[in-house]
Amino acid sequence: MKKLFNILLCTVLVTLTLAACGQSGDNTPNFMITDAASRKEVTATFRNSDSGETLEVKLKKKESSGDAAPYIGNADPAKFDRVTVNADGTESIELAYNDYVNAWDLSSGKPYPGTEVTEPQYDRVAFDYDDRKKDVLIWKPENYDPSSADKYAVIYMTDGQNLFDRRATSTGSWGVAESVANMMANGGQKCVIVGVENGATWRDEELTPDIGKITQESYEGGKGKYFSDFVVDTVMPYINEHYNVYTDREHTHIAGSSSGGIESFYIAMEHPDKFASVGALSPAFLLYTDDTWVEYLSKKDFSKNAPLIYLYCGNSSADQLEQALCVGTKTMPNNLKACNYPEDKVIIKLYENGVHNEMYWRAVFPDYLKYAFPKVS
Repeated sequence: MKKLFNILLCTVLVTLTLAACGQSGDNTPNFMITDAASRKEVTATFRNSDSGETLEVKLKKKESSGDAAPYIGNADPAKFDRVTVNADGTESIELAYNDYVNAWDLSSGKPYPGTEVTEPQYDRVAFDYDDRKKDVLIWKPENYDPSSADKYAVIYMTDGQNLFDRRATSTGSWGVAESVANMMANGGQKCVIVGVENGATWRDEELTPDIGKITQESYEGGKGKYFSDFVVDTVMPYINEHYNVYTDREHTHIAGSSSGGIESFYIAMEHPDKFASVGALSPAFLLYTDDTWVEYLSKKDFSKNAPLIYLYCGNSSADQLEQALCVGTKTMPNNLKACNYPEDKVIIKLYENGVHNEMYWRAVFPDYLKYAFPKVS
């Protein structure tokens, strides 16, 4: 199997550049992109999404014999969490930047975490689900050790059909394997990713919890509880038995987007004793009013277990759906606060130019990883 990331090559490139440029200490390049070798001028604008502080850095190219080349620069990941790259006047979307994921491949025009990434490989297992079969895709890191004493954390995800295959949609995949591989290469938690497929005509039904009066009639009769029970009672026991993973709450996480975002949130709220965090990206909270959410959440007991909740949504005027979802995303922290949910357990990140597709979820997923798996100094 080809490696997801040629980590050794990246290290050599950075080392050679340091020697050529005479850089050391705090000036050591810690940000890298891969882009066309023909680029004349490449700059990176780093931004703190909370304070708005920015830093513009001109990236230096390392000569390459191929069509693509590495460009490197330096910025403090403790100060900045996003970056936009401008290459000869062509600007990328804003990308996550942190200690775990500090390299992006822009050569295809669709940014992916890391450099020189091949298509992730995964196991496929079919489970009985209602009156049909449902596939679950399990990605393991390149050097996965089935007998290691140091086990692997698990991230359960909805929309498994869009997580790994770059041809899955017109904007690519989620790139989650690439993000996690980068996190591991940079000293982060070892992880396995478990994606449940939801791509067929019954997706909306499967991923809509029934918590009260719904605002969209076409979504009535959602079977989100059935899906939640399937994940917790069928998929999780299978993964725990057949893979070398931790089975405790601390190492178990769940994430998804859109309908998958609301369902992931729902599963974590239904089972706070089983999940350390939930990543709800562009979640469809608008299917219920704020009053309905408060009524639902107020019945839960989070005094002992309160998963970290990471909320993200775009707000581009070019995407009415994402703008509508952003309204519900913005109000959810207040709904949680009204139910005495710990405020320090709720993270909300907005992206004013973000739209509703896999490329933007791919761009922000590494930020979720930073919060879900805080780096131990």
